[in-house]
Amino acid sequence: MPSFSDSVQALTIAPLHQWDNAMNVRSLRIFVVGFCMAAFITTHYFGADKAPKSVEKITYDSHVRPILRLYCFTCHNQNQAKGGLAVDNYTKLIEGGSSGEVVFEDDLDSSRLWALINHDEEPNMSPDQDKVPADKLALVRRWIEDGLLENSGSKATAKKSSVSLAISATSGRSQGPVVMPEGLSIEPVVYTPRAAAVTAIATSPWAPLAAIAGQQQICLYNTDTGELAGILPFVDGIPYCLHFSRSGALLLAAGGHGGSAGWTALYDVKTGKQLAKVGDELDAILAADLSPDQTQIVLGDSSRIVRILSAETGELLHQIRKHTDWIYALRFSPDGVLLASGDRTNGLFVWEADTAREYLNLRGHTAGITDVAWRSDSNVLASASLDGTVRLWEMNDGKQIKRWNAHSGGVLSIAYAHDGRLVTSGRDNRAKLWDGNGKLLKTFPAFAEQAMRVAISHDGKRVIAGDWTGTVRMWNVDDGKEAAQLPPNPPTIAMLVESLQGELKTALQAVATATARHSTLEEQVATRLQQLQEAKKAKRKDVVQRNKAWQLAKKQVTADQTTLAAAHKRAAEIQARLKAALAEKNARKAPAAPK
Repeated sequence: MPSFSDSVQALTIAPLHQWDNAMNVRSLRIFVVGFCMAAFITTHYFGADKAPKSVEKITYDSHVRPILRLYCFTCHNQNQAKGGLAVDNYTKLIEGGSSGEVVFEDDLDSSRLWALINHDEEPNMSPDQDKVPADKLALVRRWIEDGLLENSGSKATAKKSSVSLAISATSGRSQGPVVMPEGLSIEPVVYTPRAAAVTAIATSPWAPLAAIAGQQQICLYNTDTGELAGILPFVDGIPYCLHFSRSGALLLAAGGHGGSAGWTALYDVKTGKQLAKVGDELDAILAADLSPDQTQIVLGDSSRIVRILSAETGELLHQIRKHTDWIYALRFSPDGVLLASGDRTNGLFVWEADTAREYLNLRGHTAGITDVAWRSDSNVLASASLDGTVRLWEMNDGKQIKRWNAHSGGVLSIAYAHDGRLVTSGRDNRAKLWDGNGKLLKTFPAFAEQAMRVAISHDGKRVIAGDWTGTVRMWNVDDGKEAAQLPPNPPTIAMLVESLQGELKTALQAVATATARHSTLEEQVATRLQQLQEAKKAKRKDVVQRNKAWQLAKKQVTADQTTLAAAHKRAAEIQARLKAALAEKNARKAPAAPK
């Protein structure tokens, strides 16, 4: 039975020629006004407390379907479901298309249908028409936010508690001091005046240490000081993947020569010794990881096959043949239970780490998966894609819990901090810092070319990123200022010695200048004191002025002591570095000891 408002609307918009010729316009107006007054009196005096006014439900059948009919049915119907998506049927729309679900109840940010019709993403819907009017967009928005109701008889389900996107720092650190390189060589395997593109960056989970991939080498830098801590040889080509072990004691490096050979190596971070070398691929390895218990190594390349090997023996334990394109991303969850993998199209999967059985097929990205990262509690997986988005997935049923546009042109790298913040880099030449909900916290200065790789230090205080030209920068998170550059092709020892000798000369000149200035200030203090004592003895009227002059001179000496101490410290640091460089240079010249 039609409602009162429906009846009034029908009466007021019905064409007059449908009425009996005896009923003119004036009669119609009298009828409508009388009908309204009668209805008002009846409702107000007899049924007001029984039928309170309710907020209108926004439903698919009554509101959304008519909008989609105008703009989307041509390409997305049950007979011609472009991209596997049909929107002319409620059930089909909720199921989604080939790339997964497109609407999520009470989650506008994760609903791709909204992003397309609101022109937040491309291809815009509909490509051959103007943007959907604002009033119609408002209805679609309310429909999503109110729970995706199908019809007037549908009820919104109670909002389920989502996975928490805020997390306190967790600890997986082993007992004892953090592991740092000791006595490693700083002589580069290869030095070129111009560096190649930065293919991999990793940071230790517990120590101030960063690993930077270069040509046939891996450079280790202290993230507190920015100084080179050692160089590891990777003579089998270029490292395309670097990861520290969960304890921070080991470093995994994988790569090789494109179209020729691929290897994975494990290094002892403290000694620099290569502990294992596994894999013998026919192409460079593009993605790899070490399991948290350090028993398994997973690797992937252009063969589209994920291989899980024994870290100790290199024995093949499992093969996964689900991917249809080059494998770009592989990461074990921090608890070692799951393994995530992503490929060059948009294939994104989660596997049981022990059995290699498929656990989740995560659909939503519309372009290649470039990187993945696990939150430290293993409950959330972050994925980066060339579609420009970052997406967060919870691991109970694989639901996408967050999605945002991070970098125009594509996201190339992503990493989690212990506290749940994320860093990303992309084709817009920038590195960015986000909170766990996808809120942008900081955008760092742009590179000359696309920012290939990014990482965050163990304490979350510094962000490191490298670009296509081989430039690697480290910034302070607090103020966004550059703290140091970490070149993947540092100078040779001979070049370093020459440079340090020049720096030391300049530093010693600064010390001499500061010493002379300080001596002058001390003489001024002595002179002012003598003048003050003479004024007191003679009981002159300028005693107060003399005292002020003496006090001021003392303050200048005290302030200058800090400058002098800093000059001495700088010179001592350069001397120590020069001494170490000379020692390594001389050791390389010395003949080998007889056996």
